[in-house]
Parts: sequence; structure tokens; C-alpha cells
Amino acid sequence: MALSLGVIPVFTPPRETGFQASIESYNGRWQSKVWSRFHFESRQHLRSQSDKYVRAVRQRAATRIEGAPTRWEVPNGWQPNYQNPEGMIIFIRRTTDRGSVTLLGRTFEVSKTWPHRLVRAEVDLTASQIDFYALRRRDPSCQPLLKSIEYHFPKRPFKE
Repeated sequence: MALSLGVIPVFTPPRETGFQASIESYNGRWQSKVWSRFHFESRQHLRSQSDKYVRAVRQRAATRIEGAPTRWEVPNGWQPNYQNPEGMIIFIRRTTDRGSVTLLGRTFEVSKTWPHRLVRAEVDLTASQIDFYALRRRDPSCQPLLKSIEYHFPKRPFKE
């Protein structure tokens, strides 16, 4: 759906500090402030307590939220292209001890010289290719290409 709107989705691994730290922290605070404090009689009761917490968090972060870019509207007549998606999807993954990563249900050999380290996998569905880049915390502006692999999106009927 995001691809048909021109949005590049980025998928990061849970529990990976840096990339997911803020959302994992928010989830932890929500669980301790909402989930653990109340006994919920219904989904509506849960929703009500959650909404109160979200409003309070947004009020505290109002200045930062107001400084964010405005969201755009979904165009009229927009239709997602589930059968033949085009565009790019980015995955952040940590390599194994042998320098491979698992994504899209497959394991890819990336680089034996890059074990237990983060890589950015750019899946270009239009070009039918995956490019793997080394992520460096010491020099984030330097992300050398480790490997390019031909990848074809599976041609199976999509059932809505």
C-alpha cells in the first residue's frame, strides 16, 4: 500500500538500539502506564484509557509535533497495486556470524567480513535488485556497498 503512494517503507529489527529505541521506549511506557495499571472490562475501556494516555503524551510533545512536516492527503481515486508493486523497501538487519541476513523469507549471503553487524538492504522492486550496504556507527555518512543481488518479486495472485 505504501509503495503505491510513493512511500518508502523502512523495516527495522525489534530490540535493536538506535533504530527502534524510541518506539520500543514508547511501547514500554504505554504498557506500564496503561496496560499494567488497569483491569479492562472491555476493548472500549482499554481504548478509553489508551486515548487518555496518548493525549497526555501528545500534549507534552506539542512543540515537537507542531514542528514536524504536515501530512499529505491520500489522492482521490487512489488504488493500491498489490499484484505488481514498484518502488523501494528498506530493511535494517544484523548479519549472522557468517555474514548473512534473513529477509523476505530468504537468507542472503552478504559478506563474511561483516559478521554480527548492521546492514541496510534496499529492495528495489522496479529494478529487481537488492543492494546491501554496511552501516557504520562511527561514520554514518560512509555506507559502502557490500553486495548486489538480483531479486524478483514473487508473481502470485494477491487475495484481498
